[in-house]
Amino acid sequence: MGVVMQKYLFSLIFSVVLYAENPVSFAALGDVVYNDIEKFEQLKELASMCDYIPFIDTYIEEAEQSKTMGFAVDAKKPSVNAKAYLNKLRALSTEHDTIVSGARERFEEAMQDEDGETVTAMITIGIIDPQAYNSQLIQYYEEFSEEQNLTVIEPLYRAYERTLTDDQNRTQSVNAEALRKEALLKRMRATEKARSEALERSVSEEREREKKKVMNEQKKELGME
Repeated sequence: MGVVMQKYLFSLIFSVVLYAENPVSFAALGDVVYNDIEKFEQLKELASMCDYIPFIDTYIEEAEQSKTMGFAVDAKKPSVNAKAYLNKLRALSTEHDTIVSGARERFEEAMQDEDGETVTAMITIGIIDPQAYNSQLIQYYEEFSEEQNLTVIEPLYRAYERTLTDDQNRTQSVNAEALRKEALLKRMRATEKARSEALERSVSEEREREKKKVMNEQKKELGME
C-alpha cells in the first residue's frame, strides 16, 4: 500500500471515529461545536489568549454537557428535549464564533507586534487558515524568517516562490514569442521592400531599353545613322 493511500485511509478512519464521537442529532451544528474543543484547549496555553481562559473553560464544560445531552437525544430518551438541545447548540455556536473571532484578532495583533510564537502556534493549532492571510504571511516570512522559527509558514512561502517563477517563465515566454514575431515581421517587410525595389528597377530598366530602341529606330529613319 502506498504512502498516499495510507494517509488517505488514516484520515478517513480518523474522520469516522471523530464523527462517531459526536451526537448524530443536529450534527451539522454540533460537529462544529464539538470538534474545536481540542483547538480551544490549546489556545489556552498561549499567553496572548490568557484573558480568554475563563470563557474557553466555560465553553468546554458546557459543550461536554451538551454532548451528553445530544447522545440522549440520539437514544430518544424521553427525559431529554430535542428542541432544548438544539437551542443549546445554537448558544454554543455563538460562543464558538466569539472565541474564533478573538483568536483571529490576537493573530492579527501578533503579526503587527512581531509575535512569532502566537503567529505560528495559531496556524499549527489550526484555528487560523493560512490561505486567509496569504499576502500578510508572505510578507511576515520575508521580514522575520531569519529571526524567528517560521517553518509552519514556509510551505506557503515556497508555493508563493513557485508562483513567481511560473509567472516569470510565462512572461519570458510571451516576450520571446513577441520578439520572434517582431523579427519575422521585420524580415517579411524587408523581403517585400527588396522585391518592390527590384521590380521598380526592372521596370525602369525596361523603359530605358524601350526608349533607346525607339530613339535608335528614329535615327535610322532620319538617316542619322
